[in-house]
Amino acid sequence: MPSPQAPRDEAAEAPYRLIFEAAAIGMVRLSLQGTILEANQRFADIVGRRRADLQGLHVQDITHPEDISSGRAHMEAAVVGREDGYLTEKRYVRPDGQVVWVSLNVALLRDARGQPVQLIAVAEDISERQQMQDAMNSARAAERASKAKTEFLSRMSHELRTPLNAMLGFAQLLRVDPRHPLHPDQRGKVDHIERAGAHLLAMLTDVLDLSRIEAGSLPMSIEPLALADVLDAAQALVSNQAGDAGLRLLCTPPEPGLFVQGDAVRLRQILVNLLSNGIKYNQPGGQVMLEALGVGREVVITVSDSGRGMSDAQLAHLFEPFNRLGAERTAIEGTGIGLVIVKRLVELMRGRIEVSSRHGAGTQFRVWLPRAEAPAEAADLAHRPRTSFGMLDDGLPGGLTLLYAEDNVVNVELLRQVMRMRPQWHLEVALCGQEAIAMALAQPPDLLLLDMHLGDMSGLDVSDALSMSAHTVAIPRVALSADVMPDQISEARQRGFVAYLTKPLDVGKLLSLLDRCARGEEL
Repeated sequence: MPSPQAPRDEAAEAPYRLIFEAAAIGMVRLSLQGTILEANQRFADIVGRRRADLQGLHVQDITHPEDISSGRAHMEAAVVGREDGYLTEKRYVRPDGQVVWVSLNVALLRDARGQPVQLIAVAEDISERQQMQDAMNSARAAERASKAKTEFLSRMSHELRTPLNAMLGFAQLLRVDPRHPLHPDQRGKVDHIERAGAHLLAMLTDVLDLSRIEAGSLPMSIEPLALADVLDAAQALVSNQAGDAGLRLLCTPPEPGLFVQGDAVRLRQILVNLLSNGIKYNQPGGQVMLEALGVGREVVITVSDSGRGMSDAQLAHLFEPFNRLGAERTAIEGTGIGLVIVKRLVELMRGRIEVSSRHGAGTQFRVWLPRAEAPAEAADLAHRPRTSFGMLDDGLPGGLTLLYAEDNVVNVELLRQVMRMRPQWHLEVALCGQEAIAMALAQPPDLLLLDMHLGDMSGLDVSDALSMSAHTVAIPRVALSADVMPDQISEARQRGFVAYLTKPLDVGKLLSLLDRCARGEEL
């Protein structure tokens, strides 16, 4: 249709008309005021209207409200001659409310005297591309948010573990120091300190685990596991808890040679959590049972208790984070995320978890995991002999030197107290990374204990510097850090650290490590 402002010669317009009608992209002619003079069928399809209905509408009538002002500014700039056209992306709104994104290329048409006559626009539907871009932007934003959350939790964990290291470390020393045995009243007070610290540490660990699971960054090592060994390890970890609560802990040995596909550390964590819950929420004189059975291509591990049980309403909310199902009104400690972590760990190992319970009659959890074939060569799972925790190992070689790099004086004092229990070791302390390097080069120690965050450099930097010298490259290096993020632990292992101890310090683990080093055993 020829414009009323610019009558066209029919013969000259024929090629234009053919392109206008047959084009696979949207085309529309507008008056200088923005009124739609004519639109082709493709443009009508893009904006979801009939061609006849478009004629006479103002372009603002079909434009997304948020894009009206920018569109008006572009048109005014073209009409007054500041630009001959423009390229933009904008949104139209269809009659049903659906939003469509278009790439719009607008040109200003002039008459023979150079005066503006009308605008012609070419529109391409880019909704699918925009959706993909939005999805990518959302993914990047989610990734940035997840990374920021992980970094925040890592920093908070480090800051909280540092004072916990002193609190729990000195409490352990008070409890086990053979030189100064505690009075029963004092032992009770120390026990309160250790329980409170252990509860806070468990909360930190649970929050970090849940964050890493949600971020998909929790390391897993899936392999065939001898189920009897996993059950024994889990039972041993909660046996004292059951005894203190006056409960019977019963474990039915699985059939010989039964293997399960899973991560040894995480499966033990799952079972310890379920057993601990069975103990905490039990009744006086009750029992907790652990058993496993091979069922076809799966293994089912069952944890049953004779406790208070749960109602149907409680079961419906069992795996909700931070929902303790009313237990927060009792004296029983908990975080409300342990079972959430259990469920997600089971799923990460390609398993499932089921629960049945009756109020007042106990609860039963069933963990189903893939069954595994026994490895061709059974792993040697015999534990290395350990020295007694808290005892003086006078039979071990003497004259050994431990160089400890740590910039926190409280942590240094804690280790000094620990080392009194191993008098055959001489402790040297470096308060910064450069001092540790200089001391090690001047007099290489038998063992190097490194904090990962020193004042002037990281423990990894210290290790790398000592690896450059033939005199210090063979010194065994052990990390002792409040940084428990898996990337940091993995990097330390890759860069030559033989062990990675975490804060709060487990005094028993450190003493055991010192004893193995003194005997010349592999760390």
